[in-house]
Amino acid sequence: MEKTEAPETAVLTLHKKFMGGKQAKASLSAINQAGIERFALLKFPHKKHEMYTFVNTHELAGTAFELAADSPVDAAWVQSQIYPACKNSVVVFVNGAYQESLSDVSGLGDSFKIQCLSEAVADSEIKQTLLDSLENENDVFAAINSAFVHHGVWIDIPAKATFDNPVQFLYISTGSASAPVTSHPRLVMRLGEMAELKMIVAYAGTRENYFVNAVNDFIVRDGAGINYAQVQKDDAESWHCSKTRVQLHRDARFFARNASSGNRLARHHYEVRLKEEGAELHLSGASVLVNQEQVHNFVRVHHEAPHCNSNQLFKNVIDDKGRSSFDGTVIVDKGAQLTNSDQLINNLMLSDEAHADNKPNLMIFADDVKCTHGTTVGQIDEDQLFYLKTRGLSQELAKSLLTTSFVASLIQTIPFPDVVADLNEVLLKKLEAKDA
Repeated sequence: MEKTEAPETAVLTLHKKFMGGKQAKASLSAINQAGIERFALLKFPHKKHEMYTFVNTHELAGTAFELAADSPVDAAWVQSQIYPACKNSVVVFVNGAYQESLSDVSGLGDSFKIQCLSEAVADSEIKQTLLDSLENENDVFAAINSAFVHHGVWIDIPAKATFDNPVQFLYISTGSASAPVTSHPRLVMRLGEMAELKMIVAYAGTRENYFVNAVNDFIVRDGAGINYAQVQKDDAESWHCSKTRVQLHRDARFFARNASSGNRLARHHYEVRLKEEGAELHLSGASVLVNQEQVHNFVRVHHEAPHCNSNQLFKNVIDDKGRSSFDGTVIVDKGAQLTNSDQLINNLMLSDEAHADNKPNLMIFADDVKCTHGTTVGQIDEDQLFYLKTRGLSQELAKSLLTTSFVASLIQTIPFPDVVADLNEVLLKKLEAKDA
């Protein structure tokens, strides 16, 4: 019997080609090498892997990707993806590469310092930060990102800096008409003491047949805060992985909302460390899935210091053969007394073939804490449906109103009106009644 080639072999072969080609940057070679070594150690997850219990990566791992090349993109289309409030505060990436000509940061002033990662690693501290993150990297796709990173950016926000408008980070994938392609965007940001930043991360594609594999790192210093929204609206025939790593220092804040439209497989990995007293995390997510779309959330929140707060709320509406999962663990270290943590996942199922897996978990090693977690999986409330029908609404319209209100309540908490309007089109349109 002919021996089947391991899926890792294709990645190793592609990496060898990458390192010998024009895309690789000499200044990032140590990170590329450490990344591929970590990948070789981790390997693609099997079905019993603890981080991928509910995620079948067999198709993704078995697809032979080529690295996405620098491809032209229609400037008018790019403009259509930029939120009105961010016209002068947008950073554009195409296939993972920072595009200065398509970006406009003129409205941010001198406090917004952006630099190509290949240049920023000349600073030994920045380079060591990237290498240190790989020593304990537990996510194989994040390791792959480091193995192939060549067009990332480093952003350094000085102490006490503030900005009037949100900054949009727009990641565009151009896909392919032939072989599937992959890109590996990388963002590393340090927010100085008492600085404040509002930011929107949006992923979109001009056509299908791509895998975007992004990693975002945030170091948030004392008293600083990030108000963050992530919008995943990739082409339905694409794959998406993102890992967001956050370090919160004394009294630092990270308030994040994640909205996903789903695709062949979308997976969001959050790893947040509340490292010093007073740190605060708010993390929420909303998805609307139809056909065979998938969205999976994997969250690890580490309470490493006392007097810290974290809150998580996720809502999913799943129809047809859609599939979602939430695997979230809050770890409260021995010295993290007076921790306050809440975790809740709500799922609304609209078909018998829809699927939702949920695994909220607490690991508590301190005795003076207040922590809760819970999950719900249910269908439309028949009493509410009956009430709306008695008021003259059709079955479809009544169902649409109930499902829309379920997820809209979370979308409306996003503090960026442009994003809310966009999600009303991208997500809530999926729930409109056919006869409305």
